[in-house]
Amino acid sequence: MPLNNQTQPTGPAGAKVVIVVGGGLAGIAAAAALDSCGYRVTLLEARRELGGRASSFDDPESDQLLDNCQHVLLGCCTNLQDLYTRLNVANRIEYHRRVHFLDSHGKQFDLWGVVGLPAPLHLGPAMLAFSALTMPERKEIITAMLAMLRLGKRGREKLEGQAFGQWLAEHRQSDRVIQRFYDPVLISALNEDTRKASSKYAIEVFQDAMLMNQHGYVVGLPACALEELYAHRPCDDTRLGARVSELIFNDGRAAGVVLQTGEKLTADAIILATNYHAVQRWIPENLRATDVRFAHLEKLESVPILGAHLWFDKPVMRLSHAALFEGPLQWLFRKDTEGKILHGVISAARDWVDKPRDLCAKLFEQQIQQLFSHSSARLLRQKIVIEKRATFSPLPGTDAFRPAQESPSGGIANLFLAGDYTKTHWPATMEGAVRSGYLAAEALTRQIPGAENSVSPKSFMVADLPVQWPARWLETRENIDAVVGR
Repeated sequence: MPLNNQTQPTGPAGAKVVIVVGGGLAGIAAAAALDSCGYRVTLLEARRELGGRASSFDDPESDQLLDNCQHVLLGCCTNLQDLYTRLNVANRIEYHRRVHFLDSHGKQFDLWGVVGLPAPLHLGPAMLAFSALTMPERKEIITAMLAMLRLGKRGREKLEGQAFGQWLAEHRQSDRVIQRFYDPVLISALNEDTRKASSKYAIEVFQDAMLMNQHGYVVGLPACALEELYAHRPCDDTRLGARVSELIFNDGRAAGVVLQTGEKLTADAIILATNYHAVQRWIPENLRATDVRFAHLEKLESVPILGAHLWFDKPVMRLSHAALFEGPLQWLFRKDTEGKILHGVISAARDWVDKPRDLCAKLFEQQIQQLFSHSSARLLRQKIVIEKRATFSPLPGTDAFRPAQESPSGGIANLFLAGDYTKTHWPATMEGAVRSGYLAAEALTRQIPGAENSVSPKSFMVADLPVQWPARWLETRENIDAVVGR
């Protein structure tokens, strides 16, 4: 279609023009990466703030900036930490070396790492002292963790089509161990039921967070509202409240976008960094038919997350965070210095989407009063947010449906995809979203150099934490044994 009233992003003269659609973490990462190496980048976000699902909103009743849901990073999230450094907000993350667990009556149990000991030895003393489980139950876990170590990264890839429930059964993990150890970690990390999730992704969580490097498990919590992490714009031409109504294609290539205002923007390449539902709406049927990336998106399953903001009349919780052995809330976070304001999370919250909010609040209040019976606190008000399409479900076989960032042969060559649903080898997390943005940016530089004298391609991905010697030795020993047939 003709491009009347067309405009282009500002930037270095002669540089290639890239439009990034979507200002979540994937889009922010892609825009920041490309902006750093000479591309003329425009980032378009339909909302009035950046961050996408990991953002905040103004609550008029409390006059506070509230997060859609609590987001947590771990020490193994190397690319997310890199993005925070690019945005000059790395100092807004507070790290905790103890992971707190509470039983239904508020009794506390902690996991911690011994500073200086390599993984997985660093967690050994804490696991031996983890009295929430009996000694035989702790031995179950240690046996399973050793099996995960021996698998290594290549071994877990082979288990993508197996449900983790089957793996747990094969390794004789009891129901109580699943409830008190695997569930608190995995349901929140994967946003899926522990037994239903792919073994590949469940094992990846434990390998990367607990078993490979002593820093992997460390919990990072933003010390500010999520929106404040994106105050530093990833590129000069960042447009908020800019809703895209149409993508423009010429001769099978992406040529630009049309905004709802009628403004047309032209580009040499486009990165779509929205959820996969929006992606399907924007691509004409004839182009979808020639690009395998769009062939199976409808097979991805969306899973909701519930976030509950809870205000009490008295201090309730002194801990910064706590994983809960019993529900309905699965995790709690303290949101003020006094401990009067808490944020609760329910992942894989399919059963909560249609529950009345007042009933939810009543159940949450009862749970917290039982957890902290000493406080006699009363719930003053609540704000419950349910993100119905929070993430895709990492069910067995899902990798076959996840598209690459770069176009295949015969596809839309200058259209790139970013989002945690794309092929990142990670589940749907903030780290996975950032990796997708960096991978899309890298793919773009391979095809479209930024300027006449620019060096291409670029590398933006940050390496995983190094595998420390005990874990490396166990994996190597297993590989040797497999080769010699022991």
